[in-house]
Formats: sequence, structure tokens, C-alpha cells
Amino acid sequence: MTRTLRFPAWLLLLPLADAHQPSNLDDGVFTPKDPKISYAVNGRFETGDEVFEIPLTYEDGFTLPFELLVEKKAANVDHRPMYAVIGPGLPVPTDTERSLLPRALPTGWGAFVDANDDAERLVIFESVMRRFYWSSVATALVLPGGNYEILIWSPEGTTGDFVMAFGVEEDFSDGYGGLFEDWSTYAY
Repeated sequence: MTRTLRFPAWLLLLPLADAHQPSNLDDGVFTPKDPKISYAVNGRFETGDEVFEIPLTYEDGFTLPFELLVEKKAANVDHRPMYAVIGPGLPVPTDTERSLLPRALPTGWGAFVDANDDAERLVIFESVMRRFYWSSVATALVLPGGNYEILIWSPEGTTGDFVMAFGVEEDFSDGYGGLFEDWSTYAY
């Protein structure tokens, strides 16, 4: 049985804000070098009909949090992308969840779908990038092991930026992935 845990995003992000490995979905797909590392993957909907993919492979079962962030600014008021984690051992989606998915599931795969549709959106402050974000609310999933994918799409066809955050382990071996090379452009 797959379990999900939902908790306030600040419990996850405060201790991990400095630890996320920054990455980009420039080509629509990002493959993590180690799916156990904590990532903050940046993407942008240019047309609103893109579907971004992040493949994950775990030999053994693994539990990790997932959260979708959108910068809190006037241009993003209506921008509410969704994400789903799909793969073996995840629950069979309801008809409603299945109708939200951007594509059919492979045979034998289940899904966790986050519709990002809470009436009141959680707002967090991310201290490294010094930005306020709307959060989908962090959700921890138990993945039994195997191949999984994170899919991110814009059901209303809105355009704009997003950050997909996931993972737990810290890795600073590449010096924060160049995060601070142009940090001053992100400062207030």
C-alpha cells in the first residue's frame, strides 16, 4: 500500500532551502544524476501546452517529498500548473485524477496527482533566492522501487515559470551547481 503524508511546506523548506540542487528543464526533460538528492528544478511554460518530464529510478523503496512552486507575483495569479508522480506501486488514479493527467498511464502504473487547486494557496519565502512562492504544499510519497516519472503541465494553458522541488539528500559536490554565480540578479 502506498502512503502519502501532507504537511506544511515550511517544515520541509526551511531546513532544505539551502540544500536543493538547482537545475533546469530547458529541453522539457531533466534526468537527475542521483534521484535521492534534493533538487529544485526550474521550468517555464512558454506556450502552456508543454508537458515536462523528470524520470526517477530507485532500486529499492524510497520516500521523498514533492512540491511545486510558482513565484508569487501578479503575472502568476492564474498560473497553477499541476504535477503527477507516476509509476509502479502507486495507487490507481480515480476517474477524476485520470482525466487531469496529460497522457495515459503505462500499463500497470499508478499515480499521485496534485491538482494544485486549494482555494487558498500556501505562500512561502525561499531564503536563498529571496522570493515568495505559492506552494502546492509538500507531499511525501513512498515509492516502492522501480522507474517513475514526474510530469508537470499547465491544465489551463497558462504560461510562466515554476520550480519542481523533490528529494531529501544534500549534495554540494559541484559547489551548489553554479547557484551563486549570478546570485546578485536574484537579490531584492
